[in-house]
Amino acid sequence: MSGNGKPAASQPTHDTPTTRGTSVEKGASAYKGSSTKAILHHYDYLGDFYRLFLGEDLVYSHAMWEAGDTLEAAQRRKLDHHIAAARAEGAERVLDVGCGYGSLLHRMVECHGVQRAVGLTLSPAEAARVRAQGWPRCEVRVENWFDHRPDGPYDAVIVIEAVEHFAGGTLWRSRRVARYREFFRRCHDWLRPAGRLSVQANAWSRYGWLASVLLSPERLAADGAPGRSRPTGRDAAAAVRNLRSGLHASRTVFPECFVPTRSELADASAGLFRIVSERRDPEDGIRTLGAWIELAEENQEDGARLIGRRAVDDIQRELRTSLRFLQEGRATTLRLVFEKL
Repeated sequence: MSGNGKPAASQPTHDTPTTRGTSVEKGASAYKGSSTKAILHHYDYLGDFYRLFLGEDLVYSHAMWEAGDTLEAAQRRKLDHHIAAARAEGAERVLDVGCGYGSLLHRMVECHGVQRAVGLTLSPAEAARVRAQGWPRCEVRVENWFDHRPDGPYDAVIVIEAVEHFAGGTLWRSRRVARYREFFRRCHDWLRPAGRLSVQANAWSRYGWLASVLLSPERLAADGAPGRSRPTGRDAAAAVRNLRSGLHASRTVFPECFVPTRSELADASAGLFRIVSERRDPEDGIRTLGAWIELAEENQEDGARLIGRRAVDDIQRELRTSLRFLQEGRATTLRLVFEKL
């Protein structure tokens, strides 16, 4: 799981990949995504506060809402959506990459007849929480997807707001695509023939991260390419504000993260998967963040006792920035379903 609309500018701490064509060369020093240090900061340390406002099932990703929903109902609908989209109902083996606190693992075996659900996380706190539940047929591994070696093929793979951790802080599109492609290549290897991969990601607008941060909402909403009219002083001030907000989130809440675009994921998957379904659901992100912000405000004093006032303030500021980026059309909640070629 990751945040929303967060332009991470910090540079990755891992070596960049040595590539041959479009996949990482075996045995080479390769970028593996966010470092363990970054994951521990976000999910273990700051996670003490997150658990106070995520809702009953501790689902740390944008829900799928319908009229009259509670946060819990909307989250369970989102989990059911991805299970159906990946054709995981009744499957023998399903992989959840970035499994968080295990809500999807439990939902798959408890409600959808999955025989074995495997979850990957780099957070010991998340893994400990999953194991403490004692859920049957659920296995969690503190393991990077890059290092995952399954003991058999998967019928489906589901990735909900974990892609944001795969490319690091590089500003170069070609490097991000190469890093995403390595993930798609591994999923292709893990899946049975015609297996599906269901992905949810916080994503920039179709114009990419820089335009998404700098342009006004009116220009982003225009059909076709953004207008070429000269930016106003108000536009410039808003752009500076957006950059500062994004950099603040990168330093304090989401180190070593970068939000993708739809085109980056499509290019990275080309020749390995075909896209069979896609949705852009910014309203789902807006409603989820609204619910989280309300609960975070109610629990901020307890949170301050756990992680400190400054860290709580940083998280609340990031949540409000993410909400604004969605409302202004700078980012969206992207849902893509890929089928193995």
